[in-house]
Amino acid sequence: MANGKAVNLRVRPVQSVDLCYPVDGIILFQPDSLLGKAVASYDLEGLYNGLGATTGDKSRLVWDSRTIQSTMQPDVLSALRAEPAKAELDQAIGMRQNAYLTTYSDEVMAIARRVYFDNPSDQSAVVHRLVSDLESHTSILRGTLDDLYTADGLWGNPIKKTVSDTTFSAVLDNPLGGTHYDNNAVSHSETRGYEYRMPSLENEIKYCRARIAQRQEYLSAIRMREMCESAATTFPNELAAFDQQIRKLQSAYIDTMLVPPFAGVVTGVFRNTGDFVSAGQPVVRVEDDTSVYLVGTIKYRGMLRLNNKVSVSTTLFDAPGGLPSTIEGVVASVRGHESVDEQWDVLVRCTNRTAGGSPILPLNYNFDFESTTISITAT
Repeated sequence: MANGKAVNLRVRPVQSVDLCYPVDGIILFQPDSLLGKAVASYDLEGLYNGLGATTGDKSRLVWDSRTIQSTMQPDVLSALRAEPAKAELDQAIGMRQNAYLTTYSDEVMAIARRVYFDNPSDQSAVVHRLVSDLESHTSILRGTLDDLYTADGLWGNPIKKTVSDTTFSAVLDNPLGGTHYDNNAVSHSETRGYEYRMPSLENEIKYCRARIAQRQEYLSAIRMREMCESAATTFPNELAAFDQQIRKLQSAYIDTMLVPPFAGVVTGVFRNTGDFVSAGQPVVRVEDDTSVYLVGTIKYRGMLRLNNKVSVSTTLFDAPGGLPSTIEGVVASVRGHESVDEQWDVLVRCTNRTAGGSPILPLNYNFDFESTTISITAT
């Protein structure tokens, strides 16, 4: 065992985080007694893994805004105003429930398979018979009208139609003192112009439009047939895609609340209730002082290697009876000082707890050169 001295050595936490929001907003809530508060680790990963859970009938997702808020609230260190995010999430969950009940439930899928298959035992028989019948009737109508236009000599020829207005008026004559009535009617007609039409070409246009619509209906029937044939895969995939969109909204709402990622102590509060914060701006600092690094430069004559055991004794100003406090650890990182011999830049990892569970050294403590002794043991 050999001794050294602390040239410039201080205590730093192994885990330290400045919590911030990924979005801009105004702080709605923060506990009053936040600074110095001991906090427990919040399992965000477990929460994310359970966001897709449903109720007993599988139609409604459990994690709406109310459930998320009530579950996270006891551990929340800060929260933004998030009414729009809550409204969008709850709206999407309601729409998802409607979609499940009307499209993706087992009962509805069974009906869809019956509707889109002529013969349930023949999975290749596509029920697009109505589309085929529509196409057949459209062709008959178009051919019949073509024959009539040809017979009347109108095929390919425009026709002219006069557009006129006719006004009728009546005059009732009731002379005084008598019972004689004269009823006179006047008719007036005025021509405003002409309308030209080509019935045969209009018939052809209607036919083309009908054929285009039928192609789309036919394609939809084919797609629905394929979906029904692989219903065990296609319908759950559609529902899963719906759920992933909702998962984005759930995550966006969760992002408006700050929870501790590990157990520790709140050592800094940078924003208060009502303050506007930008994305990435520090709001609350949480540090874990159970494990610490001793960071800095020590004077030691000899070779210092990784995993060497280090014991540091120092006298704190408020130590009862002037007794030294001792903390022990191992060298996690070491390099020789660039300009001074027999000095080392080190990173020593230590457990910062006594047998009774109390902290040995406060965070950011700077060791005094005169009152600090370092003992190093090679492994």
